[in-house]
Amino acid sequence: MSADQAARRRGYAAESELRLRNALEAFCRDRWGDARVVHELVMGQGKVRADVAAIAPTHMIAFEVKGQFDDTTRLLHQIGMYQLCVPEVWMVLSAKHDQDGKLLRHLIPSVGLLVGDDPKGHQDHFPAGTLNVVAEACPRSVVPEMALEMLWRDELASACQRTCCFGVSKRSTRPKMIEAMLGALSYDEIMREVYAELRGRDAIWRADAPVPPGNTAATEAAVGGADGEP
Repeated sequence: MSADQAARRRGYAAESELRLRNALEAFCRDRWGDARVVHELVMGQGKVRADVAAIAPTHMIAFEVKGQFDDTTRLLHQIGMYQLCVPEVWMVLSAKHDQDGKLLRHLIPSVGLLVGDDPKGHQDHFPAGTLNVVAEACPRSVVPEMALEMLWRDELASACQRTCCFGVSKRSTRPKMIEAMLGALSYDEIMREVYAELRGRDAIWRADAPVPPGNTAATEAAVGGADGEP
């Protein structure tokens, strides 16, 4: 489902998911106060779309949301793909699906689990429900190439220019720029550039205001410095 389609959804299924998303936004703002919260972020080489992501200057968290009427058949594939790209991944599930979430954590125990309430009856608005932390996520290292794949071509070009990657020009292809960054930058440097570009992206459905990429060293100082791989 595209972002536009998601925005036009109506009925019980849409209400259940939107209620969870609203509660999740509050959870993100409370836990990661410096993060930009965005919805519908494509990753996994375009094969999956995270329902919500919180992008801080030196960390990133992805969430897959399953409302009361959603199907959990693809959940294992989705959270597995997220973990290739993003260091911290959570499932956000309606109470109806809590057992599915607990079973999946046996396969991928590093994934966090938030379970929301299932209010009965139809409502004409989408208040934030209650989210309960069933299991904390355990951040882990990602595949740097998969993280870079989340960026658009112009974003890669901007990151390459900012980090002075040699052998890259305005006409370079995405694979060429990704190869240059993988060869020239450390893991931490790559991840900070990815976060900087995603925080500055201005074409996202339902998102906080963009934070233009700036001097990464200054950004680190503002948040207390990077602390190595997640």
